[in-house]
Amino acid sequence: MASYYRSKSPACIDDTLAQLRQTAASGRAEPNTIIGFLGELFRSSPQERERLLKAETSNYVKSIDVVSLYRAGLPDEAQRFAAANDLSGLSDRLRAARMPPLEAVTPSSTPGDNDLLIGAYMASGNTAHIRRILDNYSSADDGMAGDGLRVGFMMSKFGPGLAPKGRDSVMAKVACTKYDCKANQAKFLRVMTLGTAMWSLQSLSAQDDGIKKTLSEFFSRDARLKSLFAVEQAAFGNYMTAILLVATFKDKRTGEDQDRTYELMNKSASIYENLGSGKDAFEPFQNLKK
Repeated sequence: MASYYRSKSPACIDDTLAQLRQTAASGRAEPNTIIGFLGELFRSSPQERERLLKAETSNYVKSIDVVSLYRAGLPDEAQRFAAANDLSGLSDRLRAARMPPLEAVTPSSTPGDNDLLIGAYMASGNTAHIRRILDNYSSADDGMAGDGLRVGFMMSKFGPGLAPKGRDSVMAKVACTKYDCKANQAKFLRVMTLGTAMWSLQSLSAQDDGIKKTLSEFFSRDARLKSLFAVEQAAFGNYMTAILLVATFKDKRTGEDQDRTYELMNKSASIYENLGSGKDAFEPFQNLKK
């Protein structure tokens, strides 16, 4: 699916939908990316839209098609397709919810919106979809943007657990407390939306020059975000050094110097994991040099 916009091969779509049917059967389907992909495809290619809707046999994928038609900005088509496939109830709920089309999706506090626009990019190669994902950073204050970057770097390296093996997974819990998620989840979810954006786009940029260029240009053209990115990138590099030293000396230390190194690096890693400032977290690095 990620390469579709380069070749526009129908076989690519067919293979993607075949995989979706398999993941649906196993209960592991996460459809936001494919909804964004199909929504963009249905909007831009009436021929492919007609071919795919006529050929679909899976009830699950038909329900995805209904959502995708709404995301394509084709509510009348969605209602007709739903009525012909016993999905009018789903269509009525989506219509009542006033689901916005892809062109109106602007990620803020819904991580799935990132996936919708990534899917739309995969169908079109239009980097405007990627810029809309990144624009969430532009309107975030320094603290929230920095926390989003940190969560993204940790996700990129360690996955959604936000912690290496052997370390307690505390970052999401700390973010929840910091942004008072029990009273109002919007700020906490925005940090996670920012983090998943960085995670996804960094991963995809390794294989996609369009995303790589857009990501680089976005942070280089804004002095504030460029500085925040550099600070968090350096802090993450220091964190990786700290946990390497912690792992080295955790179970086997000889002498006071190694004891001191372990204690200082463990403290540094803990401050970083608890969303403390990079400066405070890695001040012990200076102590090691004294």
